[in-house]
Amino acid sequence: MGPGDIPLAGRGAAPRPFFLPAMALLASLLLPHAHAAVDTFDPASGLPPVVEDTTRAEDCTVTYLVTDITTNDTYGVRMRIAPGPNERPASNNLMPCPKSIPLRLASRALDVCIARALDPKVCVFADMGRDFEKRPAVSNSVESTSSCASDKATHVGVACWRAGELQVCGVGCGASPAAAVTAAASRCEAKHQRPCPVTGALPVLAPR
Repeated sequence: MGPGDIPLAGRGAAPRPFFLPAMALLASLLLPHAHAAVDTFDPASGLPPVVEDTTRAEDCTVTYLVTDITTNDTYGVRMRIAPGPNERPASNNLMPCPKSIPLRLASRALDVCIARALDPKVCVFADMGRDFEKRPAVSNSVESTSSCASDKATHVGVACWRAGELQVCGVGCGASPAAAVTAAASRCEAKHQRPCPVTGALPVLAPR
């Protein structure tokens, strides 16, 4: 973690809070037709319950970052997508993600912020457009570049600069926290033409 990095601290069961850059919420949402592990236990067997098959390939997960611009709370929202019947895992034991991510996922991610904000208009995607400090609105943020998919990256990062009380941010994906932060900072600095020292990252996949 470098200078200006913000620690991410999950605690308790999902949904889990983390700091990015203020206390926010990490929600794991399961799309229709996805599946969840079920605890089973036969008392006669004398064996402990099987909670999860850790060798099973991970379903595609798309993690979005959305922000309440009045509080600077950034919410990470994980969306898990069930594989099709004929899909097979890649060499890294991850199920592939759709080439085209449905737009409704971005809308549902934004809803996590809207459900907690005093005004729904203050919720935007964390990858913010040029001159966002002058036009702070969801229409000046980009949903498609505010997310990372588990078959392409292990971490999603954010890097921001301060325009008064407002934090203006960019999002990046990478194969490590440092790589995700570097990608986010590069995107933020190229777009906004200034240093973006407020940074943080979190895993795309939920911890097992």
